[in-house]
Amino acid sequence: MSEKKKHYKSMTNPDYLGSWDFQEGESRTLIINSVKEGEVVGEGGKKDKCVVAYFTTGLPMVLNITNMKAITLAHGSPYIEDWVGKSVSVHVEQVRAFGDIWDALRINTKAPVKSDTPVKAKPILKKDSDEYNKVVSFLKGQKDKEFEVAFSGPNNKYKISATLKAQLEKEHKL
Repeated sequence: MSEKKKHYKSMTNPDYLGSWDFQEGESRTLIINSVKEGEVVGEGGKKDKCVVAYFTTGLPMVLNITNMKAITLAHGSPYIEDWVGKSVSVHVEQVRAFGDIWDALRINTKAPVKSDTPVKAKPILKKDSDEYNKVVSFLKGQKDKEFEVAFSGPNNKYKISATLKAQLEKEHKL
């Protein structure tokens, strides 16, 4: 089981969303609750006036001009009041800046696709339940690659903890 390591930058400004909060290749869709100008305290106590997006869930994000232009393109308005209630897709991209390559948060210039169909929460798979026993029986007939797809892809049927997944993998390989 791999543990989540702590990025050193998450300790310098843990109040704001940063690249360290994302797993490799991860993208998040967030809904803007408000956008405000504020003073942000950075490394070494340095204070900067910044534009900050506050989302309906999670940490706020400091917006640079690139990300503000991306929101404008995604939603067709340069006015921050028009951004409230809009969804944005945030991911990490490597960018060249200050003579080096850095991980930076980027907002997609296309608005996330809306769906009229509500997303149903996946049931949590619990050990020793009837569903768990059915899954174990099913997996015994699968190949290792099929097992990974069953529990890693977007179409997987259950929400599963890392511990239980490891236990299922162990039982699957019997």
